[in-house]
Amino acid sequence: MWPEVIEAMDYAIKHKIRVSELHDAVGKRLAKLLGAESAMVSAGATSAIMLGTAACMTMGDKVNMERLPNTDGVPNEVIILKNHRYLYDRSIKAPGARLVEVETEEDIRAAINNKTAMMFYLLNRPQEQKIELGEYIALAQEFNIPSFCDAVTTVPPISNIFNTLNTGFDLVCYSGGKGLRGPYSAGLLLGRADLISFARLHGSPNHRAYGRSMKVAPEEYLGMLVAVETSLRFDEDAEYERQRNAVDTMAHRLKQVPGLIVETKIPAAEAREPYVEVRWDSDLYKITPAEMKKELREGFPSIEVRALFLSDGELHLTAVMLKPGEPEVVTNRVIEILENNASH
Repeated sequence: MWPEVIEAMDYAIKHKIRVSELHDAVGKRLAKLLGAESAMVSAGATSAIMLGTAACMTMGDKVNMERLPNTDGVPNEVIILKNHRYLYDRSIKAPGARLVEVETEEDIRAAINNKTAMMFYLLNRPQEQKIELGEYIALAQEFNIPSFCDAVTTVPPISNIFNTLNTGFDLVCYSGGKGLRGPYSAGLLLGRADLISFARLHGSPNHRAYGRSMKVAPEEYLGMLVAVETSLRFDEDAEYERQRNAVDTMAHRLKQVPGLIVETKIPAAEAREPYVEVRWDSDLYKITPAEMKKELREGFPSIEVRALFLSDGELHLTAVMLKPGEPEVVTNRVIEILENNASH
């Protein structure tokens, strides 16, 4: 977290305020800063998806809100592109929604009916689509169906938030941690004022709300606001160059090792955070990426690398958390482990 966030949260825990008033004030300030019609702080991005989905299903109807996750008589179908199914889509189903997979414009038109509550889009999927993003949003608008975008992993740069909101999605969510460097247990839900107000009704501090358990503490509201304010002032280009230099240092050292294939990459659709992809000749080194990850974690110092399900099973070395001198520590351990597992 930013030092400014920690300072703000420390201030908040020493002062008392009505949570609903704080929620209002922070939401208005966040909306103004980010160019959104409305905004709220959620208990993480998954919470934002659950509350936003519940909002789109019930649209403020208090009787239907009370019945969730029972959705009898309530629009409960959410359209999702087939290749946008992912680890967290269960959060869409949590309030009682049913996912309807589609691939083309024709599929979408055929799937839309009086039970359709929402159209969902996962922004960080660079694979080729059978329907363009703009066409997807236009279809939602044509049929007056709320569109929801998970853009969690697309910051930095923070300008991506403005760009995504300008595409026309009705709701967009972000993680409070990761690139925004706010409280990791917080998140943002941005978008249409009516939908944000309905989403708020489903969450804490409302006593009987479906999402009552997904509480946001007062210090997290303030911390999230300061995280956005600080991110907007931060020199992202300088930070990118710092990371790029660290990544280049690791790549240069690893390229000197026989049998390694080392590439420096920049994610196409995710946060602008460079990384090194390291592959090796399995005939020369008898170790898998999963085993390498385990040895790095359990060695000294303990080194954690990107989750393999996010790296397509390859070893990715990032620089976001590295301090001066640590890129060399990482590469030395990788080389040591490879040498210990070299075929003889």
